[in-house]
Amino acid sequence: MRVLILGSGSGIPIIGHLNESVLIEVNGSSYLFDAGEPCAAMMHTRTLLDFYGVSDRFQADTPNVDIYSIRSIFISHFDADHVSGLPMLLQVMHLWRERGQDFRLEPENKLTLYLPEEAMKPSRDFIQALHLSKLRYELEILPVEEGEFYIDETAKVSAFRNTHINDGHSYSFLLTAEGKRVVYSGDLGNELEVLPLLENGADLVIVECAHFSPERLFQALEGRKIKKLVVNHIHPRLYGHEEEVKKLGQKHLSCDIIVGSDNLEIDV
Repeated sequence: MRVLILGSGSGIPIIGHLNESVLIEVNGSSYLFDAGEPCAAMMHTRTLLDFYGVSDRFQADTPNVDIYSIRSIFISHFDADHVSGLPMLLQVMHLWRERGQDFRLEPENKLTLYLPEEAMKPSRDFIQALHLSKLRYELEILPVEEGEFYIDETAKVSAFRNTHINDGHSYSFLLTAEGKRVVYSGDLGNELEVLPLLENGADLVIVECAHFSPERLFQALEGRKIKKLVVNHIHPRLYGHEEEVKKLGQKHLSCDIIVGSDNLEIDV
């Protein structure tokens, strides 16, 4: 299993901490959690450079990602920094698909997009307004549901509702595959809301740190069975202080601690 932190920042992006987006690859299939801007470019840049034969003229440290390996996209909530890259990703998949059968979503040239229920109609209207209603692949838009709501032959995904949004829906996710458990917090109302996802431990926890302090987060996680922890979606005041955050975490936790950064690749 390979996990790619495509974007690691919060509401105010900078180079190195762009808006939140995380890709999990399992046995040739990929699952995208949130789609902050510029997730399409982060995934597709190396493919473009190689295709046009100009990779030697540019620095391209982005991971090589097949965008057509994405089976489903899971949006935790509808704040701009978690969805702003979605229209461009849908467009890139559409335009690149013109190159033929080798550039299609597997297995049935279909992409499933899971959204909070109240965002479904506005999203359909926005996609139509952007002239993306006639795509070269089938786009199915479904609501996120609490509990285990997604399953295919490779992975299962469960949703846990949190209180980040008072007048709407906001979710955290648990992906299980290959006997491993990966937690993706999305945005939380408070640091304690990640704990229900950790009742059976986790191989990797990707948790936000924009709405509470690192100290509070690490105190909440003490004693939990976590193998690797990625502190992601960090608050702008933490930009430039990543090493300090990591050292603070090591005082509280015995697991591997990583402060998220763009294009970070993690083996699970």
